Amino acid sequence: MKKIIVILSALTLCATAANAQDWLKDFLKVATEKVGDVISGKSSATAFDIKGTWNYQGVAIGATSDNVLASVAASASTGTIEKKCDELLAKAGIKPGLAKFNFNDDGSFTLNAGKVNLPGTWTKEGDKLTINFAKLFTFKLVGTIKQNANGCEILFQADKFVNFIQKVLEVVNKVANNSTISAVQTALSSVDGVKLGFKLSK
Repeated sequence: MKKIIVILSALTLCATAANAQDWLKDFLKVATEKVGDVISGKSSATAFDIKGTWNYQGVAIGATSDNVLASVAASASTGTIEKKCDELLAKAGIKPGLAKFNFNDDGSFTLNAGKVNLPGTWTKEGDKLTINFAKLFTFKLVGTIKQNANGCEILFQADKFVNFIQKVLEVVNKVANNSTISAVQTALSSVDGVKLGFKLSK
C-alpha cells in the first residue's frame, strides 16, 4: 500500500513539474512576444485610437530591435540626441506643455505651437502613422505608434526626424545652430537603428 502511495506521489510530482515546465514555456513565449511588441510598436498600438488632441511631452527615442535597444540604453549618445532635439524644437515653440497635436476625424492634422501652426493630413494603418505636411512646407513623416502608460510615442527614422526639425526651423525663420545639428548627427552615427519622434499624452 505504501509503495502505491509513493508511486502515486511521484507521478503527481512529475505531472506538476511537467505542468510547471509547460507554464514556464508559455510564459516565456508570451513575454518574448510582448517585448517584441514594445520594440516594434505592435499589439495594442494596432487598435490604438490616435484621434483627438494630444499634449506634446518631448522628444521620444526608440530602436528597431532588442539588440539595438540594449545599445541605445547603454549609450551616452542618446541623452545628447534627446537634449539637442528638444533644444532645436523649442526654438520653434514646440515645447512640452505648450505644443498640441490634433488628429481630426476628417483626416486633417494640426501641430499647434506658440510660434508655429503646422497643418496637414494623417492616415493610420495598423500601428503605422503617416503625417503629410503640405501647406507651409511639403514633408512626409511615416512612423510607428507605441502605446504607453501615459499616452503614446510616435517614432520615425532618426534622419528623417532631424530633417523635419530643420524644415520647421526654416518656417519660423530660425537658423538652426550648425553645431547643434552636427552634434545630433554625430551622436546618431554612433548608434545604428535609432528612431526619434514625439511623446504625447492626453
